[in-house]
Amino acid sequence: MDNYKISIFGGTVFGILPNLPIEDIMVTVCMAIIGTISSYVVTVLLKWISKRLEKL
Repeated sequence: MDNYKISIFGGTVFGILPNLPIEDIMVTVCMAIIGTISSYVVTVLLKWISKRLEKL
C-alpha cells in the first residue's frame, strides 16, 4: 500500500514540476523564508514580553 502512495505522490510531483515557471518557484521559496523568519521573530518577542510581564 505504501508503494502506491509513493508512486502517486512522485507522479504528481514530477508531472507538475516541469510545468511551473522558475519565477513562481523562487517567489514561493522567498515567501517561505520570510514567513519562517517572521514567525521566529514574533515567537521570540512574545516570549520576551511574557517574561517581562511575569516580573511585574
